Amino acid sequence: MQLKTGQRGSFMLEALMAMVIFAIGILGLIGLQGSGVAANTDIRYRIEAAQLAERMMGVIQGAVRRDSQANFTADLASFNHNSTGDQCILSGTESVNPLVTTWVNDIREAARTSLPGASEQIRVNTATNQVRIVICWQQPGLDVPRRFVLMGAIS
Repeated sequence: MQLKTGQRGSFMLEALMAMVIFAIGILGLIGLQGSGVAANTDIRYRIEAAQLAERMMGVIQGAVRRDSQANFTADLASFNHNSTGDQCILSGTESVNPLVTTWVNDIREAARTSLPGASEQIRVNTATNQVRIVICWQQPGLDVPRRFVLMGAIS
């Protein structure tokens, strides 16, 4: 049986198209894997920040004296740390409360090991007993800093 000349090489063309489609699929999987790694990294940083913030909230909850309103308010106010500024541009007076100082040292250690460029803020509103804890970090490869905010009422 004679093949028509117009059909010569059609198998090669089909094989080439199959290889192109396969290559596009592989590139897509590689891109998906990169996105997955970035998401896992972001999650790891968020978990670290959440643990640090929740630990401090527990410390505040357990450390304030409740024997009088004056002691309660004074103890709560002593946790204010870098309480001015916002959007990860944190400023203000650092707390001298030893519980906060220990926590800040833990944040600084995390900034060196597991939470790049971490900074912290504790903002206390003594009129409403509200505490706002902010932990910011700079994820490698991203221009905008990330942050975790934990708010709670101390009673």
